[in-house]
Amino acid sequence: MAQEPTHPLLSLPDDEIVEKIREMNFGDIIEFSLTSEKTKNLIKSAKLQGTNVKVAVVFEFVVGFEFKHRERERNFWKFNPDSSEVKITSNNGPKAIRKTIRRDQFGLEDWLEHFETIFNFRVTDFIIFEGSSDEYNPADVKKYFGVPTELTIDKTESYAHNQAILQTFLPVESLSINSNVLENYSKPKILIQNFKTLRIDKFLPDQPGVVTLNDLLMTNSKSIDIRSARMGPKDINKFIKLWQHGANPQMVHLNIKCDFEEKEYQETVLKGINYTVLPYNERRSFWLDSKSERHVRYGDNIWRKDGVKATIQVEQDGCEMFVWFDHCFG
Repeated sequence: MAQEPTHPLLSLPDDEIVEKIREMNFGDIIEFSLTSEKTKNLIKSAKLQGTNVKVAVVFEFVVGFEFKHRERERNFWKFNPDSSEVKITSNNGPKAIRKTIRRDQFGLEDWLEHFETIFNFRVTDFIIFEGSSDEYNPADVKKYFGVPTELTIDKTESYAHNQAILQTFLPVESLSINSNVLENYSKPKILIQNFKTLRIDKFLPDQPGVVTLNDLLMTNSKSIDIRSARMGPKDINKFIKLWQHGANPQMVHLNIKCDFEEKEYQETVLKGINYTVLPYNERRSFWLDSKSERHVRYGDNIWRKDGVKATIQVEQDGCEMFVWFDHCFG
């Protein structure tokens, strides 16, 4: 009869073991949990809560998370679906702890189930698909990690892969994509969705902008962050006037990056618009939600026809707009 695996901690009473577990580093917790069914159950009894779960899909899976009761600690594990081992890293201080843990009878789904059980993962907060991720079927990634709160597609070059990711995961709460994804996928399918945050970035730094004024007007997201705009000061001026008459009624925050080549760009943006200048020494707290605070220190106040106020900041490289709905005031 095989002898039950042992561990030095098992000589202690269970309640003392649980207290020790709560102070263990990430790697030691995993190794202890794999000792036996009893040690796994003791880990569960410690009620460790994994939060802020982020998954990167590249040539392997990289999963990062934090413990609810350890504010400065960030933990990662890396694994390949075809491997029975995981590589773990724990950052808590100047020196990172790294280990490789192997379990011959474990596959990807076994590891995921084990981690979800001992760390009480409830949701995946963020998934990013990066270059080299096209060897993975997005449907499999969804099966492993579920639908995230935020989805990012960054530096992926395969049209079919980008399309498969969007078809598999949308709708999500927030979406961040490169402009090449928008070019390859039907623009309206993305722009008309009611995202909390939509970010469109350049695929390459010197790539021309792709998002036009008409694209902006069909965008239904609350926070719109466009780093790849094909707009000038006259387009922004027209947008403000249309916003004042009811366009983009759900928009709370807008950030547009583009090059205003003409010298009098600020005058052109605000031409024909009534505004008041926000004093530079006056600071207001702007809340997109309960977790996202911004300090608005300058700009020009403008009003919608229904009385809703916004502050717009105009710079050489674009503009930013804060709409002061009741929930946005600090």
